[in-house]
Amino acid sequence: MLLTQSQVSVAITSTIVVTFTVILFLSGYILQQRTVKDLQDAIKPRVPQAPPSLTVQTPFADSIQPSRMFGGSIGSQGRVAYQKFMRTEDTGTNVNWKRLAHVQLARTHHDVCNSIMVFGELHRLKSPARKVLLFPKSWAAEKEGKGAMSDPFMDSSRRLMRMAARRYGVELRPVDPVVESTKEGVSSTYSLASAYALTDFDRVLSIETPGLLLDASPFDAVLAFTEKTPFAMLQDTAAGDGVHSEDLFLMEPSKTEHAALSERIGSMPSFNDTRFPAAFPDPLLLASSDNDNTLIRSIGVLHEAKSDFNATAFLDKVAYLRFSDPKLPGPEYDVPWAMKREARPDNKDADWHWTKLYGEFAQKRMDICGLDLEGWHPE
Repeated sequence: MLLTQSQVSVAITSTIVVTFTVILFLSGYILQQRTVKDLQDAIKPRVPQAPPSLTVQTPFADSIQPSRMFGGSIGSQGRVAYQKFMRTEDTGTNVNWKRLAHVQLARTHHDVCNSIMVFGELHRLKSPARKVLLFPKSWAAEKEGKGAMSDPFMDSSRRLMRMAARRYGVELRPVDPVVESTKEGVSSTYSLASAYALTDFDRVLSIETPGLLLDASPFDAVLAFTEKTPFAMLQDTAAGDGVHSEDLFLMEPSKTEHAALSERIGSMPSFNDTRFPAAFPDPLLLASSDNDNTLIRSIGVLHEAKSDFNATAFLDKVAYLRFSDPKLPGPEYDVPWAMKREARPDNKDADWHWTKLYGEFAQKRMDICGLDLEGWHPE
């Protein structure tokens, strides 16, 4: 059968159209599958690996753990857990992350944004553990209003907490004070000891604010894979690095421990959280760094920078930058320029890095909380 020239032309044109349509369809399908896979990878939680050296223990050299913050000694049989803070993520799938939580305590309205900034970064870094914000129960009980006796900061704190719950999946837990105020004008005392009442968790971890969370994996590894112990904290150092024991607390909630802890706290005069670790005679001490990684570093060490200061190494493999700066009240305050100029590090490179980090904190505060820096009003 002979085909006419027009029929051949139509056949060739149809073949070309069908071929390119199929190619276009297959290209779109492949691109769609890649996009779906990327979205699934972005949404699914990150699963940290158990650090291989986490269980390696060494006896504490001295009979006590020195502590600058507590003005004395803590522990009589302390052990230091030296651990590698690995970042690979191919193990740890058997951990029940719903039983683990990162916890922050907002004792005052001032603490709310600093705590939510930590939760915001945990969310961004895809921590698989739950996030819990403890706050005074009186905040939930107090009615909203504009009366003369209403708290002017209450509405802002409630707005921030609702935003954190909605955007970052933060669970809001009201708590009672551990020490009720008996004097008019004196605030009640709230403590991380209340975290021991969170018996729906096997273990909770709290880091001190304000700070910038740079890597959540090491904290997730500490939370999930540290040996069982009622209480663990950082090993205090004498290296002048600004890292203190109270920068990290790891706790195992239980009704028995909470009751016993409440009794011990009741026997401590003028209790506050600086004395909280003293309620545990033999805490597990977590080494704050190893040869490769650092859990917490203080921005205050930039004031001691020498001529060989390496700005890149300062934040390399650091999980959390704590703004414990001896020369400024905090990164959330807009201090006078003269005060900030006086506080700047002498080393030129350290000064540039110091200024940059304070700027990053201010920007994240705006991005996460929608708040400008607070005015500084020295007492």
